[in-house]
Amino acid sequence: MLTKTQGIVISYMRYRETSILVNVYTAEMGISSYIENGVRSAKAKHKMALFQPLTLLDLEVYHKPGKGLHRISEAKCFFPYQAIPFDIAKSSLALFLSEVLSKVLKEEEANPALFEFLSHSMQYLDRAESNFENFHLQFLWQLAAFLGFGAGNAAEFYQQLKAAGCIVPNFTELDALIHADYGHPIVLHRAERKELLAGMLNYYQLHMENFGEIRSLQILQEVLA
Repeated sequence: MLTKTQGIVISYMRYRETSILVNVYTAEMGISSYIENGVRSAKAKHKMALFQPLTLLDLEVYHKPGKGLHRISEAKCFFPYQAIPFDIAKSSLALFLSEVLSKVLKEEEANPALFEFLSHSMQYLDRAESNFENFHLQFLWQLAAFLGFGAGNAAEFYQQLKAAGCIVPNFTELDALIHADYGHPIVLHRAERKELLAGMLNYYQLHMENFGEIRSLQILQEVLA
């Protein structure tokens, strides 16, 4: 069945000589996997740039429920990034978040509110001119709520970490950060941001089976130092 949907690329991997397998979180079908044949050849219908992580796409796809791999008929950006690919801080944030999303987005069913959150968040990051250094912390906090294990407030967050024997971040203004809009200026020192991010990732590990380590974390911390 040919279906129109919007999607956000989560990850891709090479397949054979010129093809790739692409994981896309779609507005209509949740997480879906597509095979894109010949995309790494000179005569490709779609260019590789379309399938970089977190690219926002308008799609026409051949989607058959219950089938593991689907096919893309048409693909184009509905919001071409102007800053993320060229700004090292933003591209590092995008790399980190795409790795997190690849671990947590598993549902093959529509969740329009979650898709809208992801789309809005990435458009904000691309447009932001300043005050986005805490973006990933706010993103992770809000994402947890969509995934069904969000803490109601900072006290509950700390309590769950403490009960699990995790190191509890020492940051008394967490409530101000997590309830502020993206871009609201809240000053964090490098050590505070690093500590709070570690707490966030521990929290995800408590609630998501096989969440594991985030390989891009070290790159992000070096860039945001």
